[in-house]
Amino acid sequence: MKKRNTVNVMNEDEKEIFRFIVIIIVILLVVGIVYLVSYLKSKKNEYHYNEVTPGEVNTEIVTVGTMLNKDEDEYYVVLYKDDDTKAIYYNNIVNDYVNKENTLNVYYCNLNNKLNEDYLAVDGKTNPKAKDISDLKLGDFTLIKVKKGKIAKYIEDTTEFEKELTVDEKN
Repeated sequence: MKKRNTVNVMNEDEKEIFRFIVIIIVILLVVGIVYLVSYLKSKKNEYHYNEVTPGEVNTEIVTVGTMLNKDEDEYYVVLYKDDDTKAIYYNNIVNDYVNKENTLNVYYCNLNNKLNEDYLAVDGKTNPKAKDISDLKLGDFTLIKVKKGKIAKYIEDTTEFEKELTVDEKN
């Protein structure tokens, strides 16, 4: 008897099923690898999603409506727009002042803040004689000295501002 040479040949349907199974296995492997990598990455907590940081309130920033309500008897409030070209200049003068000993506290008020827009002067008509918040009409820059909850000084001139915040080192 002759041996019959049997070759295991798949028909077309079996080939399609085999390709489908191979594709499914490859897809499952790729999804499994992506899942494993993302799981290992997230386990490191690289982005600290679960950490909670306490909120902070910046007490050096005020609005016009609250600038007379500080606990101190005497302090300054510097009011200007943070996008003003001279903002760095104002900031430097104030920083030089507060870094010296025996100075008053200085608070910042950004005039770009929506809460402060009602206090901006129309057509540049400011009110330097204002003694109360309701009378304020502010220009692009103002330094206000507050004493016992009242406006004691109102300075719009940068030269006067510089003089006001200059501290004599001998005192």
